[in-house]
Amino acid sequence: MYYNIHSGPLAKGCDMCLVGAKAVIFITGLCRYRCFYCPVDRERFGRDVIYVNDVRADTVGDVVREVAASGAAGAAITGGDPLEVPERVVEVSSALKREFGRGFHIHLYTRPTSLNNTTTNALINSGVDEVRLHFLSYGEVSGRLHHIAALKYAGLSVGVEIPAIPGLEASMSGAINALAERGLVDFVNINELDVSDSNIEALRSLGYRVSNGSAYGSVEAAKRLMGLLEGVPVNICRSRTKDLYQIGARIFREAMFSAAPPERVQDDGTIEYTEHGVHPGHRLAGRIKVKMRLGGKYLEIA
Repeated sequence: MYYNIHSGPLAKGCDMCLVGAKAVIFITGLCRYRCFYCPVDRERFGRDVIYVNDVRADTVGDVVREVAASGAAGAAITGGDPLEVPERVVEVSSALKREFGRGFHIHLYTRPTSLNNTTTNALINSGVDEVRLHFLSYGEVSGRLHHIAALKYAGLSVGVEIPAIPGLEASMSGAINALAERGLVDFVNINELDVSDSNIEALRSLGYRVSNGSAYGSVEAAKRLMGLLEGVPVNICRSRTKDLYQIGARIFREAMFSAAPPERVQDDGTIEYTEHGVHPGHRLAGRIKVKMRLGGKYLEIA
């Protein structure tokens, strides 16, 4: 499957992401954590801002309209830490379910240490279908087991999504296996450790080497971690899969949804059109122009 490595069935959120069917909702840049590997852009991290597929949104209505414009069949809510703004999570998720129906699938990323009575109840009542927990050791989940169990009891799918950090395989596998033994984990998604402008200096200062946009040895660490996990489906999500397939498929899907009848969508998501509204494939078509929708705007590229 693409460049990914997996054992067992994929989580529904992953299945949909791989075909570009998920809108990415950056619901806030607020976050109490300072993870050395965090790839979030410095212009967003720590700021209470909202983006949908990199388009700025100021209201819940803006979020719904941009999701509609993308033709998405689901959404991934990320940040920052979405549980810094639990009321917003409820408002956005509820609005999406009202607009697109109960079948519109929503998954959300957070940390178990962000779960408390308020945030757990918010998730249960929000319409979120799948919660992905991020942690590196059992100490981060040991005091939150009852909250995780409450999410499961309420019918939410609960998974683990973590970066593949060389040297932490034993710590992470021990925590995941402890949850799996209690029936609290439905799937595990291990991401190749991406390098960005935001985390490259921190990674280098800790001795990690950078290779082709990711931390050297990250894929090998993911495979070792995968081999240590027991009784739970595992997916290793490669950076190349995200760049070449997931994002590309989303751009193509958006283009197919937004293109006008006299326009033609190319495999790379660009849209061909003519100045006078004649279809590019028509024998009377004049000069063909090419545009692409990025950041909510159409940019002419040829």
